[in-house]
Amino acid sequence: MRKQVLLISGDFSLCKRFQEAMQDDSLEVQYFPTVADALDGYIRHHYCLIIMESCLEDVGSQKLLQIMHQSMEIPILVFTDGQSSEEKIALLSLGATICVPKPVELPYFIAQSRALIRLYMGSEHSEKRYYTLSFGTELMINPTYRQVSLEGNWLNLTRKEFDLLYFLASSPGQVFTREQIYRNVWHGETDYHVDEAVKSSIKALRKKLNPASKEYIENVRGVGYRFVVR
Repeated sequence: MRKQVLLISGDFSLCKRFQEAMQDDSLEVQYFPTVADALDGYIRHHYCLIIMESCLEDVGSQKLLQIMHQSMEIPILVFTDGQSSEEKIALLSLGATICVPKPVELPYFIAQSRALIRLYMGSEHSEKRYYTLSFGTELMINPTYRQVSLEGNWLNLTRKEFDLLYFLASSPGQVFTREQIYRNVWHGETDYHVDEAVKSSIKALRKKLNPASKEYIENVRGVGYRFVVR
């Protein structure tokens, strides 16, 4: 299976030149002009390098940069175009691995990209499997850092609330009884009021998910609960 690089840039000429120079039997370069176009690929594929512009017209790239850095430990190369030193420091703080100024010197750019890929493939991270759950740009659930991003904002969940959300969201549409939820989330803890324990945790979790325009946890009358994506 070929390694994959994600390139997010509206500079079509640069994307083509980079793809032609980098892509071979062992490496595939996928490029998209906007974050919206790239998002589906980011969610579905495992990349060894992400390259993006620091300013994209359709969505705040700084927020995307932060989310990508938090969800998967993949090197991120960011193009900068006239940014000050303070702005570049801010990008590095948000999660950029390296900043490359435009106009890009293609040979140097390619050498930097290959170096980042080598470092990543030689690290333990390339052997790990990440199960970050992403539902569009609205909801991302990261089990590695135990963080949840809802509409670009980080939620403050308790340990039990996070475990409950991750358990339900791992099987969208599947209905679980309160007993099933308790066994999988409470892991053998003794509580003689299973129904109340689950109901109160569901209620607290729904309250924290309330700012979203969608109802993610649905009550199936007489059975239990399920995670839904509409």
